Amino acid sequence: MSIPRETIEQIRDRSRIEEIVKNYVPTLQKRGRNYLGLCPFHKEKTPSFTVSPEKQIFYCFGCHTGGNVFSFISKMERLNFPESVRFLGNLVGIQVHEDRKDEGTEKREYLLKINRYAMNLYHKCLKSDESRGAMEYALGRGLSAESIDEFKLGFAPDAWDFLIRHLQNKKVSLATASDAALVIPSKNREGGGYYDRFRGRLMFPIFNIAGDVIAFGGRILGSGEPKYLNSPEYELFSKSSVLYGLHAAREHIIDMQRAIIVEGYLDVIGCHQNGIRNVVAPLGTALTEQQVNVLSRYCREIILLFDADSAGIKASLRSLDIVDTKNVDVRVAMLPDGDPFEYITQKGAREFMSVVDSSIGPVDFKIKRVLAESGNIDPLKVLFLLFDVIKDVRYETERTRYLKKVSSLLNMDEHSVSSDYEKFVRGLREPKHYSAETEKAPEKEGFLVRSYRELLAIILLYPEMTEQAVIDFSADEITDPVTKNVFTMITSLYSEGKAVSVDIMFDYFPTGDENSLLETILAKNFESINYKDAYTEIYINIKLFNINIKIERYVELIRNSRDNDTREYLTEVEVLRRDKEKLLSYMHQKH
Repeated sequence: MSIPRETIEQIRDRSRIEEIVKNYVPTLQKRGRNYLGLCPFHKEKTPSFTVSPEKQIFYCFGCHTGGNVFSFISKMERLNFPESVRFLGNLVGIQVHEDRKDEGTEKREYLLKINRYAMNLYHKCLKSDESRGAMEYALGRGLSAESIDEFKLGFAPDAWDFLIRHLQNKKVSLATASDAALVIPSKNREGGGYYDRFRGRLMFPIFNIAGDVIAFGGRILGSGEPKYLNSPEYELFSKSSVLYGLHAAREHIIDMQRAIIVEGYLDVIGCHQNGIRNVVAPLGTALTEQQVNVLSRYCREIILLFDADSAGIKASLRSLDIVDTKNVDVRVAMLPDGDPFEYITQKGAREFMSVVDSSIGPVDFKIKRVLAESGNIDPLKVLFLLFDVIKDVRYETERTRYLKKVSSLLNMDEHSVSSDYEKFVRGLREPKHYSAETEKAPEKEGFLVRSYRELLAIILLYPEMTEQAVIDFSADEITDPVTKNVFTMITSLYSEGKAVSVDIMFDYFPTGDENSLLETILAKNFESINYKDAYTEIYINIKLFNINIKIERYVELIRNSRDNDTREYLTEVEVLRRDKEKLLSYMHQKH
């Protein structure tokens, strides 16, 4: 870790988690020893998000997300662990000095510098006399000179080595530029070499939330395919989690508590230059779950605004399926004609916003689409298509309301429609099939995994048990890699004389399966039991389990022995059975 541990602990001590969380969760209120509020990570009407000042952790009993103050900032601001430490350091007035930059950090910063250099080069090229045609195209599409500068649009000349020559003049490694997806290794030229990825295209830099250039999109100016070419995914760029324009729209989205989603780069820029600045676009046809997670941290409402073409409508339908469980309301609007850039340019911001404000809920939108596309289809088939929409509505009161609406729209008897819906739903339910296999006791490996994870929960929630656990157990005997990694870290911290707790453990596992395990541990509640007795019971159960496994193994050896001398095996079985009896006797005495 490049940030000194002492600095991290100073920031942790000064960053009271309840005070930090209040900045993001206005509903947070004190309830006894803890705080309770609406979860910022999923949609809920009844508060299930808790913050413990005593343990300096947060946990949601609805979506099972949890962690310490650093992981909260990491999730809210979409930062990695070192970035979240620096972020909090700035908040509490502690300057973060790094001991050294690791190899990964240095490469990341180098890639960002290459991207920024390429962006500035393309931008300068667009404004040069040699690229007058590209500039005329951009202005002719309705882009203003101010928008071109704000979004740093550029032009990549139709040459195989335009960028390469400039990178070589700057002594930039072409292999690293290839890692940034700006140049492509040549397979046809002798001796290898590289060529520019983007050629003859209007360039749209893609920024992350911090304003770093992480990728590019290029629109062909002449004939050719594809019409739009995006950077491929690489270590800085995952298109499913990035929204175009968010770096410029973030503060406006927070202020408005609303994000408007359009389809393309030009749509975003067109809205911004017409004063509607809470607008972003996904880097594909449909909004992804990761992108919804990002937006839900900044606003309470998402408006999906789509063109009147079928591709946009299908994209919106796919997007609607991922937002139901998120802590954000989603509505859908559809332009009567054209795309958002054309519409706002021709009709103006007021008319544009009237379309946005007339947006409807997801279920209403789907019902509207089914009816619009039904044509001369048999009314009963239309009814079944609408049933298929209504069946996904979570609450019965809402389903009843939509069944009543459908009855009215189709001019059918409400009671008959409700009756047919019940038959429709029953037809979808498949009977569960049980086999002798599914009725078996849990798999042996599953038992051990659960037992060792319960052990971890007790250690991390009650750190005074760490010494006993380190004596009683070894990481080598744990087969589950996730549990083993966490237990190994516990052992390492203990041997170094450092504190062990679930709060601190999130520092070492800010992501991955280990982080998910730590979040699960936060849901454990041992307050109503004696945790020392719980530890002892887990210890004995694991020992008994291992003894039974050994007994089974020796019994199998005895059964398959070809000679008659099985005395050694029998002796081992007898010793193991005595040990088992002692453990069982101890358990009975405890109870």
